[in-house]
Amino acid sequence: MTTPAEVDLLLVRCSRTEWDEANRLGGHCDLPACKAWGEELTQVLRQHDLSGLTAILSGPDEASFQTADHISKLTDKKARVIDDFHEVDLGLWEGQRIAQLQERFPGAFKQWEEDPTSIVAPEGESFGEAETRLLNALARALDKLNGKGKRVAVVLRPMAFHVLHNRLQGMDLATGWDPSAAGPRLVLVRVRREEIVPARAV
Repeated sequence: MTTPAEVDLLLVRCSRTEWDEANRLGGHCDLPACKAWGEELTQVLRQHDLSGLTAILSGPDEASFQTADHISKLTDKKARVIDDFHEVDLGLWEGQRIAQLQERFPGAFKQWEEDPTSIVAPEGESFGEAETRLLNALARALDKLNGKGKRVAVVLRPMAFHVLHNRLQGMDLATGWDPSAAGPRLVLVRVRREEIVPARAV
């Protein structure tokens, strides 16, 4: 079976971690959701219709999988981990408090706050590279669902969520960008399969 021509993607920003609570940049670090995650997530999920989900795809980190597993228990659909759905790699900025980076690198960090594509964290990946990785991973994952990918939940860490959300909505990555954004958020996006390709070469 082939991938449906149109796909409803329920993009899910995963539950907060302790680093999110402390305004630290998570990056590639694998952290669990913070202690109060279940109640906050449940409140967000109640505002959305989860019926008809055909699949749940999750980033490989613990907080994303905890979020995906919670959705799985509500829908009887098993969550599947996609390794390339990992968070944007922030290199040497990972784990740093936002206030510390603002103080140490005021010019570079202000530029990054205004447009995340304009700065690459030392030893990290660019947002363009992350975009290509995420879109390619999504395309492959949908193809592997053998025609069952009509309404799919995709659970991601905050920056990966922002990248995928903006590109699938046809917006540039500076629109709505907030490096401190975290916590559960759900957005339903209907896209055509041919639109799920990298927007530009890196």
